[in-house]
Amino acid sequence: MRVTHGMLVDTLLKNLSGNLARMERVYQQITSARKISRPSDDPVGTATVLRLNSASQEIEQYLANVEQARTWLDLTDQALTTIGQSLQRARELVVQAANDTLSAEDRQAIWAELTALQEQIATTGNYAHAGQYLFAGSTTQTEPFDLSTDPPTYQGNNDPLLRLIDRGVTVEINVPGSVAIVPVLQAIKQARDAVASNDANAIRATLSTIDAAHSQLLAAQASVGARVNRLEAQRDRLLDAHTSTLRLLSEAGDTDMAEAVTQFSKEELTYRAALQAGARAIQPTLLDYLR
Repeated sequence: MRVTHGMLVDTLLKNLSGNLARMERVYQQITSARKISRPSDDPVGTATVLRLNSASQEIEQYLANVEQARTWLDLTDQALTTIGQSLQRARELVVQAANDTLSAEDRQAIWAELTALQEQIATTGNYAHAGQYLFAGSTTQTEPFDLSTDPPTYQGNNDPLLRLIDRGVTVEINVPGSVAIVPVLQAIKQARDAVASNDANAIRATLSTIDAAHSQLLAAQASVGARVNRLEAQRDRLLDAHTSTLRLLSEAGDTDMAEAVTQFSKEELTYRAALQAGARAIQPTLLDYLR
């Protein structure tokens, strides 16, 4: 086959165009720090990046759920601690009221303080976080305790409040007021009634009820603590998984700068060499032969 001048030019232009396209692709990788600008660059790599991005976002959502659950449980523990302190003060008052030397007037003053403690405990039970009541069960928009009744009436339910902390894994973040707080309010109400009766034996009999309510309160706090520990362990696992996912994502999608710069230099040298060779190959023209 006879090679014509036009064929040389066409081949040169085709090769230069391909070389420029490769230079452009490597240049984009360097300036964007991304190996893949569009799916056609690397279909398999694109699928890997999309999968890893999805996994990263999923882990980030689980981490957010863990932090939200941790905040809720921390606030619950603080509220239960405050209630426990009030109950301990109530017990001290009951022990004091059981003293046979106290007068009816003395016991009336103790009754008044017990009444204030009862209201304080119910008020703590109505604590809300971000517009949601901690102790109302799953009815987080309903105020748990009605302070107009004696003792305050529980208005929530006993349903769990769950947070998703991993694929298919949930944790219960709430303690219904009926579990931890209602027994406390009932125990203080019983103590108040005994103090109001001015009967030392009846007052002493309420101590066992107060102790039982305190044990139930401590059990609820222990459950909260166990769940907090579980969340901390889960957070550590998620952080490790997120770090690994980001590393894999970087390997799949980020540009290896040293390799890319080397490749760009190689393509640039090839382009310059092609230009020089092409200039020599197509320099003779018909006018040169007519001179």
